[in-house]
Amino acid sequence: MFSLLKKINKVGYMYRISQGINQEIIQDINRTLLLRYLRKEGMCSRVHLSNLTGLKQATVTNIMKDFIEWGLVKEVGFLSGNKGRRCIGIEVNNDCYRVIGVRLARKNYMVGLFDLTGKCIADSKVDIASLESSEPIFIIQSMIETVKRTVKDNAGDKILAMGVAVPGPFIQKKNRIGLITETQGWNEIDIQEEFQKAINLPVYLEHDANAGAFAYMWDLKEKYNNEILIYFAAGQGIGSGIVMEGEIYQGAIGTAGEIGHITIDFNGPKCACGNNGCLEKYTSSIEYAKAVNKELKPARQYSFKEIIALYKEGNMVCREKYRKACRLMGYGIINLINLYNPGIIIIGDEMIKVDAGVMYEEICNTVRSGIIPEIWNEVSIRMSEYQGDPMLNGAAMIAINDIFDKPEQFIIK
Repeated sequence: MFSLLKKINKVGYMYRISQGINQEIIQDINRTLLLRYLRKEGMCSRVHLSNLTGLKQATVTNIMKDFIEWGLVKEVGFLSGNKGRRCIGIEVNNDCYRVIGVRLARKNYMVGLFDLTGKCIADSKVDIASLESSEPIFIIQSMIETVKRTVKDNAGDKILAMGVAVPGPFIQKKNRIGLITETQGWNEIDIQEEFQKAINLPVYLEHDANAGAFAYMWDLKEKYNNEILIYFAAGQGIGSGIVMEGEIYQGAIGTAGEIGHITIDFNGPKCACGNNGCLEKYTSSIEYAKAVNKELKPARQYSFKEIIALYKEGNMVCREKYRKACRLMGYGIINLINLYNPGIIIIGDEMIKVDAGVMYEEICNTVRSGIIPEIWNEVSIRMSEYQGDPMLNGAAMIAINDIFDKPEQFIIK
């Protein structure tokens, strides 16, 4: 009943259960429920979906008939049923419709084409340093051109929507990035408006770490049991995405989870956010590269990729600075655990590429010593093993999720 009420609230209606619920709302809820279970289960039968959801078999059959006509679902042969009976298998149709996923980072952006199961069909990456200008509006225009090119290259596909993952702090209610460290002007751009003016698609924006968390929740399928899942993104910036009961937790204006801007040293360096000693100033891939270059004093500044190579060759400065950064990440994760009491924390993004084993060791040692044993014993800290970019994929999955919420609005026009 709680999930039903939450769904009713989400579509903008409030009803007293005792007075009944509008039939159209019930149908929307049932459609969403079936699509989400079908996505999680993969290929299964109508009877299995009926058992999972508690819906009558006739209801499931009627809704699936609509989905098959719309091209959202397809029949895929026979499955073994009860008492040796065979039944027709169904699954989300990965042939008919597509969505676009976009990820903006501080030094690059990515654009991908996805099917409705969340599988990436094609993607491309553009380094911002290769563009004629690093002004925000110029970067947006370059992203738009890349999206247009992706649409043109896949002209035979029906593209329904686009999801965009952006770095934070991201002001969800204004469609604006609060700031990107070491750049200016992003807070003046309504990113959704810029995309929608140029591309005739519904556009969904989300904080990149939230998109990453959503991708992991999606990927876990039946292993995700509505617990709190946090994705700790240790990349060019530091952020965390929070999923609670299958939904992204955004906060009042969309900036929940900005762990990169907690203070770990009140006397530390000034951050662009106005704070001093932010976690991001010690643990991001940008700051790690700065710390190594400052110590080594090379004739030419090493890039992050070059520092990874030096690390693997055994350079002690690279190794010491990395261990320190990972230990400090642990303090940020302690804050997340004490605030949200998550069941799962997944750590990913650029910094994990240096040495995932060392990162896990340093973070776990720090966290274990900083929280009470009862909490430590109940939290699962994992290193990302995601195939592909979870933030790019998560952006697409957020768009797919909205399609599943109201499929007829996207399919029947």
